[in-house]
Amino acid sequence: MALSFRSSKYLLITLNLLYLVIAFILVGVAAYARLSIYVTSVHIVGGIIACGVFLFVLAVAGLLGAIKHNQPILFFYIILLFGLFLVQFSVACACLSLSSDYQQILVETAWKQSSNNSKLTVMTAFKCCGFSRSDLSSSAALGYPPCKLAKLSCCDTPEGETAKCCQGSDVGNSTFCPCTTACWTVIQERLSTGVRVTGATSLFFSVIELLGVWTALRYRHQRDPLLDPNSVL
Repeated sequence: MALSFRSSKYLLITLNLLYLVIAFILVGVAAYARLSIYVTSVHIVGGIIACGVFLFVLAVAGLLGAIKHNQPILFFYIILLFGLFLVQFSVACACLSLSSDYQQILVETAWKQSSNNSKLTVMTAFKCCGFSRSDLSSSAALGYPPCKLAKLSCCDTPEGETAKCCQGSDVGNSTFCPCTTACWTVIQERLSTGVRVTGATSLFFSVIELLGVWTALRYRHQRDPLLDPNSVL
C-alpha cells in the first residue's frame, strides 16, 4: 500500500511538472507569434496566453495537492482538469476531422473580412499574389491590394510593370499576371500540416490530462500509510 501511495504521489507530481513545461511553452509560443508577422490578431494571442496561464495555475494547484495530499485542492483540481480534458479532446477531434474544403471556406471567409493591410501582410509573408484569382480588384470580396506593395520579385519584371495584379486595376493595363503563386496555394499546404499537428498534439495532451485526472482521483482516495491514525482524531 505504501508503494501504491508513493507511486500515485510521484506520478501526479511528474504530470504537473509536465503541465508547467507545457504552460511555459504556450506562453512562449504566443509571445513569438505576436512578434512575428504571421499572427497579428490580439485575440488569438490573448487566448493562447490565457490557456497557458490557466494551465500554469492548475499545475501549481496540482503540485500543492499532491505534495500535501490536500483533499479540497485535489477535488477542485480533478474537476478543472477534467474540464480542460474535454476542451482539449474536442479541439483534437475538430482539427482531425476538418476537411480541406471546409478549410478553404474558413480561410476565404477570413480573407473577405480582412483589411488590405492584413492581406498585404499575408502576401509579404508568404511571397504570394492574391488569394486564388489574379483578375480581381481590391474592391472585390476576394480582392487584394497591388502585389508590388508586397515587394514581390515578379512585379519587378517588364510584365509586372504593366500588369494589373502588380500595379492595381487603375494603373495597370495588362490582365496577364507574372506572379503565379496564389496565397491559397501556400496557405493550404501550411494550414493542412498545422491542423494535423495541432490535432495530434491536442489528442496526445488530452490523454496526458486524462491520466492526470485518473491519478489524482486515485491518489485522493488513498490514505498515507505513514500517517498516524490517532493524530487525525
